[in-house]
Amino acid sequence: MNIERRVLKSISEFSMFKYFLFFYLLFFILSVIVIAIAGLLAWLGLNSAGIDISGIFEILGIENTGILSGLFGGGMAITIIVAIVGGLVVSVVYAAVGTIMIWIMNIVLKMSGGIELRFLPEKKEQTKVKISE
Repeated sequence: MNIERRVLKSISEFSMFKYFLFFYLLFFILSVIVIAIAGLLAWLGLNSAGIDISGIFEILGIENTGILSGLFGGGMAITIIVAIVGGLVVSVVYAAVGTIMIWIMNIVLKMSGGIELRFLPEKKEQTKVKISE
C-alpha cells in the first residue's frame, strides 16, 4: 500500500470563518428548536397543574416586582426577539474566535514547518473495453 504524503502549510482564515459561522448558526437554530419544544412542554405541564408565571416566581422565592412578569408575560415577543438576536450575535462572535484560533494555528504551522498529512492513493477504475468482431 503506497501512501501519499503532503504537508499542510496554511489554512484559509476566511474559509474557516465561513465554516465556523455555518456550524454555530446551525447549532443555534437546533438549540432554539429544542429549547422551544422543551419550554412549550414544560409550560403546558405547569399550566395543566394550575401554575402560572407568578406562581413559578413564588415557588422560586422571587418577589413579583412587575419587571419579571413584564418580561415573561406581556413582553414575551420582545424577550424572544432579544434571545434570537443575542444568539445570532453570539454565533458570529464564536465564529470570530474560531477564526482567531485558526490564525494562531497558521503561525504555529509556519514556525514548525507544517503538519504532514497522509493520503491513500486514489484507485483508478479499470474499464473493460469490448472488441466487437
